[in-house]
Amino acid sequence: MIDYRINPKYKSLENAILDIPHRFEEEGKVIEDNRNVIKILDVEGLRVNVKSFKKPNVVNQFAYAYIRKGKALRSFEYANLFREKGIGTPEPVAYIVFRNVWGVTRSYYISQQVDYDYLFRDLREKRPADLEFILREFTRFTHYFHSQSIYFVDHSPGNTLIKRTEKGVEFSLVDLNRVKFISIPPLVGLKNFYRLNATDDMIDIIADEYARLTNSDSAEMTRLLKEWTHDHDERVRRRKEKKKKSKKYLLRSL
Repeated sequence: MIDYRINPKYKSLENAILDIPHRFEEEGKVIEDNRNVIKILDVEGLRVNVKSFKKPNVVNQFAYAYIRKGKALRSFEYANLFREKGIGTPEPVAYIVFRNVWGVTRSYYISQQVDYDYLFRDLREKRPADLEFILREFTRFTHYFHSQSIYFVDHSPGNTLIKRTEKGVEFSLVDLNRVKFISIPPLVGLKNFYRLNATDDMIDIIADEYARLTNSDSAEMTRLLKEWTHDHDERVRRRKEKKKKSKKYLLRSL
């Protein structure tokens, strides 16, 4: 059984879009192959970004089919909502979900592939000359969707695309399946930045700009964001080290 929805703009490509799951295993340029697999495919001249979600566990297979919306559907709906509110994200093309009587077996979210100059994570290493300008614009962008009561849970280094334009820079959010719709006071909004793996000098700029936008104390926001970021980065480092040690142990035991 198949469930799907196609952006009306691309209705003429319906058959080609529905053929994407059949093409996905053998075709396309891989840009991520981790928990989920992301590929770029050509669909009758349209470059699309196709995200194939990892097969859910048994509980979620049932839940996504009968109780709550699955990741592909949420990604499609949130992308439409974001664009309606003027929040940058690649144009949604379709979602496709396969299921049987037990629940969801495979799911795909398809969006238009967009060009960009940086991921947020690139700023840490590449340090463009206008880094402060980019970070202040990024903070204003984040504050805007916070003002719309949107909390982007996965506000992490790989989930913001940055593109230079004649007017400055534009930002596009990706990986949209986890979003909260809540009232966002200043400190809750500030905490949305702690997973970005920003350096201390980057935090200085982000916290200062967010404090200005929310009429808050810049020094206190800077202190808090550094504390939260350092704690998070240390937890990530420890998890990676633990996985590395476990892998070495398994290799030695073979």
